[in-house]
Amino acid sequence: MAVKRKTKQTKKEKPKIARTSRKITKQHKDKITLREDKSLPYVKGDFCFYLAKDNKPRFAEVQTVHEYEGGHYYIVIDQHDFRFATVEHKWCADDEKEFKGVKRK
Repeated sequence: MAVKRKTKQTKKEKPKIARTSRKITKQHKDKITLREDKSLPYVKGDFCFYLAKDNKPRFAEVQTVHEYEGGHYYIVIDQHDFRFATVEHKWCADDEKEFKGVKRK
């Protein structure tokens, strides 16, 4: 009669992904396009700060600009996560200090 042997189960190791910092650095701030008139919309290729849904300022590049009856909105690429996001003009700024005390609902 054959004897069944129990084999030890090996644990699979997950690959470790290097973590990146989400802090906005001086290099990011140097890329910002400063506009004289804040009501003018951004153009494709501009860099700006935007207020994300979690009420934290993020840094992004404007991919496309769209217009609707309430103003402008942008499709941006977040420069830390490299994700696309859609942001209204009122949640974009040239400086992250402009978001101090401002919260999205």
